[in-house]
Amino acid sequence: MTFLELARLKRTGLAMAQLSEGSSVLAAQQEASYESASGFRDALLRLIRETPASLKHRTLLNAGWIDTPIGTMLAVGDSSRLHLLEFCDRKGLPNELNRLRTLTKSAIDFKETPVIESIGNELTDYFSGRSAAFHTSIAQIGSAFTRTVWDFLRTIEAGKTISYGEIARQMGQPTASRAVARANGANSLAIIVPCHRVVGADGSLTGYAGGLWRKQWLLTHERKHGFCSKPIKTTDQP
Repeated sequence: MTFLELARLKRTGLAMAQLSEGSSVLAAQQEASYESASGFRDALLRLIRETPASLKHRTLLNAGWIDTPIGTMLAVGDSSRLHLLEFCDRKGLPNELNRLRTLTKSAIDFKETPVIESIGNELTDYFSGRSAAFHTSIAQIGSAFTRTVWDFLRTIEAGKTISYGEIARQMGQPTASRAVARANGANSLAIIVPCHRVVGADGSLTGYAGGLWRKQWLLTHERKHGFCSKPIKTTDQP
């Protein structure tokens, strides 16, 4: 998927929000920059919704857009847990969504839910400088090693950094720095599972899918406000 298509995906989501608020289909279509109603409907089916037949016997995950000072984020969750939180311009987002649908045997639709509302409120507190504590329940699917890395990431104090190699050493597997890096890159819950606090061996900012400028912004923001992180509730299976 190209950047233009990703941008259109964002606009389509905003258009869906307009529809849910009572706007006309034409207004929503124009918001998403589609010239024809049929093109708009097809895009909704292709990028957001799925055909009724494909929904049979499948769980429904709900998605919502969350605006932040450094870009719009996409949140996806079930009735009680958050599965994904990513910046909408991340190149790998379409693949992440497809992977999530496959692993959970779910379809994704746009709908405001208590989980989406909860993480939205907590992100508001985070970006306003009030708190870096996240209590929204999360669901992460991965190998035992990968989940161990993700658990470790949540112990890193806000504003502080650590290298891949140091994480491997503290986990008792000093030769596993590359595996740690892969697990770090597989994280699909930006900010709340803080992979942005992991740096290269020399302290340089490396490997952040949301963009190195965001990684720098987040670290600067956390140091400025002197956050103290607290653990978040986790469930590993869908």
